[in-house]
Amino acid sequence: MTWYQQPAALDPASPEAVSRRRGRTSRITAVLFLPALVAAKVMVLATERGTACVMQGGCAPFPGVFFLALLAAVVASVVVVAAAPRRFQGPALAVQLALETIAVLMVLAYP
Repeated sequence: MTWYQQPAALDPASPEAVSRRRGRTSRITAVLFLPALVAAKVMVLATERGTACVMQGGCAPFPGVFFLALLAAVVASVVVVAAAPRRFQGPALAVQLALETIAVLMVLAYP
């Protein structure tokens, strides 16, 4: 029991609160995406295979066009989460998280 009446907008289950949480989650994951990519690349280069690839060459080429398309899709999904109606925010956030995961895994796959 509280001493004051809480407005309905502060209810954690209200649609406005859910929409704000999804938007905040989308922005936080977008900000943390670049450090995740850098950390993944550092981890790949710290391995024996990654070091040999840098020092001696002969590695498989990184699919840059696909990676840039993936980054464009991540940016588009962040915009969709921010601008879409509430019913599309959940699926758009799931797509954003999936695309970011695929991009990080792709960096891990190619030294």
